[in-house]
Amino acid sequence: MVDALPSVVAQDADEVVRGFVPTRRFAGVSFETYVPDARYPSQLRALLRMRTFAADANAVQRRLPFFRPKTRHARAVYLDGGYGVGKTHLLAATYHALHGQRYYLSFAELAYSISRLGMDQALEAFAAARLLCIDEFELDDVAQTRMASMFLRHVFERRDTHVVTTSNTLPSDLGQGRFAAEAFQRDIGDIARAFEVVTIDDEDYRHRQWHDLAPLGSAPNRQSDGVSMAWPNLAKQLERIHPIHYAQIAVKLEALHIDRLRTIDDQAMALRLVHFVDKLYDQEVRLSLSSEVPLTELFSPTYRHGGYEKKYRRCLSRLHELLSERVVLPGGERVAGQVHVSQGVDDLRGGGQRQVGGVGGADAQDGHARALGG
Repeated sequence: MVDALPSVVAQDADEVVRGFVPTRRFAGVSFETYVPDARYPSQLRALLRMRTFAADANAVQRRLPFFRPKTRHARAVYLDGGYGVGKTHLLAATYHALHGQRYYLSFAELAYSISRLGMDQALEAFAAARLLCIDEFELDDVAQTRMASMFLRHVFERRDTHVVTTSNTLPSDLGQGRFAAEAFQRDIGDIARAFEVVTIDDEDYRHRQWHDLAPLGSAPNRQSDGVSMAWPNLAKQLERIHPIHYAQIAVKLEALHIDRLRTIDDQAMALRLVHFVDKLYDQEVRLSLSSEVPLTELFSPTYRHGGYEKKYRRCLSRLHELLSERVVLPGGERVAGQVHVSQGVDDLRGGGQRQVGGVGGADAQDGHARALGG
């Protein structure tokens, strides 16, 4: 095993934009593979709505230029719901169902593209898009709010462009607890009015096997074909690399073991880890780790209940999936995630020093303006 992350290669703007496609984890999903939970009717409603949205968008593309439909169809849908309810699955399924030029990216990647290219060039880069799929739409600061409002306003001036986005926050509540959002209600209101909101209810599916993790105790599973790093070293490397390049790193990783994970006192570093975990999940990187603290204490109480609490909760949720997920190893063997508790048998919500090992990843894309440098 090596103790350094894969190198990052500089990419021009065209290469970056061409890379905005569903990640490995969502490359093969569809509406057919989304299974609604009968206990939550909103899931079936969301599935049916997105099927109709995709069908309507495809029908519009097939019409002659001078044809005008008798009824208007929605051009923008905002999938709202907690983490782990299947929003990203439906987002990627919509991407696969539509014909024509499409782009699939996180809001953090969109913000970076606009910052790097400038608004005019960014709009030009996406000019041919029939569909923009934007995962984890969040407003972390004033600059993002104004940028998002301006970008969407210009996008919706194009008759044939459709937008689907996901978020853990209703559009009217974007930015709450992170900046003086009340001073920018006009911009936030413009964003909110642009979308039809489709809410998905459910418990976080990653918690359904929470109690099954502890009985699977065994020695930590260090991956022999990947990278093994102590947390302090990994933290330093992540700090030196712009988070927009974390996806490029994850694509090159087969497996990663993180040793000596501990409570993260610095919030900027914590947000970098959140973003990094997202990319590991997207690319289905096999992950194992050993931790000096329970995972619920990974993020310091000095900041974890502030404006970015949903980010940290989502990250923990994804780490739980990481431990329970089943993957196919190169030899074809299916292996479940493992939990080794070094001081007594307990589940992950308990205390005491413990080691955690497993295979899997973590979910969706996300980022914070300061951690992303923009």
